[in-house]
Order: sequence, then structure tokens, then C-alpha cells
Amino acid sequence: MFEFDELEAALPPEAYVVHGAGSPEANGLYVDIQIEAFGAPIFRHTVMSDLLLARERAGERHGWLIGANRRPLYGVRTEETKCSQSGWRSFKGEKPAPLVEGFSSLADAARRLAEVWCQEAESLANEGKFRLAAESYKKALGAPDLPPRRRAEIHALRARTFRQLAETKKKPQQAGSDRPGDLEDPLHGLAAEWAIEEAEEALKLDEKCFLAGWEGAIAAKHIGWWNKGRLLAKKAMQSVPQGPQHRAQRETANTLFILLAEEEQEEKARKVREMQKARQRPEVQLDPKELEWAREVAVQLKEALKTEDFRRPHHQLWKLIGPGLMKKDADEIFGEIRNLVWEKWNSVAWLHGYRTTWDVKARQKLCSRLVNVANTGRADDVKALIKEIE
Repeated sequence: MFEFDELEAALPPEAYVVHGAGSPEANGLYVDIQIEAFGAPIFRHTVMSDLLLARERAGERHGWLIGANRRPLYGVRTEETKCSQSGWRSFKGEKPAPLVEGFSSLADAARRLAEVWCQEAESLANEGKFRLAAESYKKALGAPDLPPRRRAEIHALRARTFRQLAETKKKPQQAGSDRPGDLEDPLHGLAAEWAIEEAEEALKLDEKCFLAGWEGAIAAKHIGWWNKGRLLAKKAMQSVPQGPQHRAQRETANTLFILLAEEEQEEKARKVREMQKARQRPEVQLDPKELEWAREVAVQLKEALKTEDFRRPHHQLWKLIGPGLMKKDADEIFGEIRNLVWEKWNSVAWLHGYRTTWDVKARQKLCSRLVNVANTGRADDVKALIKEIE
């Protein structure tokens, strides 16, 4: 009787997994396209369709090449009609050269590719490179024929990565204050929302995925989505098998559920305290002329942003913001959005004596003056206009 591994080794490869190449486009899954060259099948990259893994002849000798459009990236010299795993050299591709693993089953190759990407993602996350790690998990999800449970696990791992990213963007609470800082990084909330989306996607595929429920609940806690957090914590509890050996895990999820409820009550109590303090503040006197000025400016600023030549590019820029975006790129896009806004507002600001075209402090003074009027408690219409602008 043959061993299973011996039988599998005797079967012709149906697909190859290429990984570890210095040129990232070469990495991925290559499948048999049912065409032969020099006595061996040709394999095509499942994403980069112009990339081929094929046997070639060089003079009187043969070898295997990875390349596209007559541009060889990597190669190995061998007379074997079965592709070599190691011994590859860099030609036009960046070093290091890849490892090439053959599989007699496309499903096995897909599982191995997903494993490779997940290992890379875990290494990046350990280095604190959470956005790059999330991109690697996304690549792993692109592997074909993954079982639903494995796909759910990868979604859950991606949720954990986004939750970790959200935590790195959380601003410390100001000393002597019971409310978070006003200058919260916008990526904190976005990353937490992405984590929740990934967790929910995982639970659609496998309702018993504890990691998905747990990570989604923690992410919801970070941004105060209490109902969503309790629901995900409950799913985490329900996913734990019965029995004393799983008691600790079940109690951990139960503790998170209770903590979410307690923090929701604390937030409600804080809001009540703030309302009471606001009522106790002495009434602020507001100059009617200042109120009229604020109304006029707020209306003009709002109308300036309604033009089509602002709305279209503004919408296109916001569409670029998404998971995996590098901080440098995000900062650049937010800068372009600010410039687009002030291109429309500069003419309004100049009418009221603020030289905002080149002076950032003038912009801050104008905005502060409007906000101060809105926060007097006697200019609800101005506050509503500012919210519309936001």
C-alpha cells in the first residue's frame, strides 16, 4: 500500500504557489491552463494574467521561468519537467528569489496561499504595521476555494488588525476631564467600524467564530456602539462550547458583555452631568450684530459648497479613503479636501476681512468666531448651519 503523501507526490501538479519573491507581483497562485511548452504544462497567475510559470529552453538546456511579456523575473535551471521548489535566481525581478510549491489539488494550493498571506499579515501586525497587515489578510481572502470556516477565521483576524489600528489612533484622555480629547484621529473611528464590518462578515460565514464576536465587540466598545457591542459579545458567548473546559472563555465573553453595559451607563451619566453643568452656566450675552454676522457668514459658507465644481471632486476624494490606505496618503487626501473647501470659502472670508488665502491663522480665527457664537446657547440656527456644513 502507498502512503497518501507518496500518492500525492506522484500526481501531476494542478497549481503552484509562489511566495517570498522580492517583486510582489510574482507572488500568488498559478494554475494549469491546459497548454504545454517543452514537455510541461504552462501555469498562469490567477490575478496577474500576463504572468506565466513555464518551462523554457536556453540553448541545449532547459529550465523554468516566471515572467511576463518576454521579461523573465525569476528562473531556475533544471532538466526536470516538474517545476523545482528551490534554487531560483533573480533575473529582472527584485531579490530575494521565490519559493515555488506544487500541489496536485487547487484547493490545497489555495489553502497554502492563504496560509502564506496570513503568516505575512501576522508578522506585519507584530511590527505594528496594521494597515499593511490588513492588506495581506485581504489577499488571503482572495484565494479561491477556501472553506467557509477558514474564510470566517481570516475575516476575524482582519477584524483584530483593524481593532488594533483603532487603538493606536486613540488619543489619550485629557487630564482632569471625563471626556475624550476633541482632536480625535478620524482613523480611530473608521478603523473600529472596519473591524466591526469584518467581524460581522465572519459571523455570516461561521456563527460559531468566537474571535469574530470578541474582536467586533471590543471595536464597538471603542466607539461607543453599545447595542452593537452587546450583540457581538453575546455571539461570542454563544459560540463557546458547553463544558467545564471552556468555562474560562465563556466567562471572559460574559465579562465583556457586562462591561459594555456598565460603560454605556457611565456615558449616559456623563451626558447628564454635562447637561446639568450647562444649565448652571451663567447666561451668555450675545451682541445682536454678532449673531446677525454669524448667520450671514454661515449661510454664505454653506452655499459656497453647493456648486457642482466642488461637490464632484470632493466626493471623488472621499471615495479614496478606505482600509489599507497609508497614513502619508491619507494625510495628503485630507489636505486636498481642506484646500478644496477653502478655495470656495476664501472669497467669503475676504468679504468679512479675513485674509485666508495664505494665512492659516486667519482661517482659524474665522472658524473660532463662528463656533463661539454657536456655543453661546442663543444661536441654535447658527449651530444647525455649522452641522450642515460639517
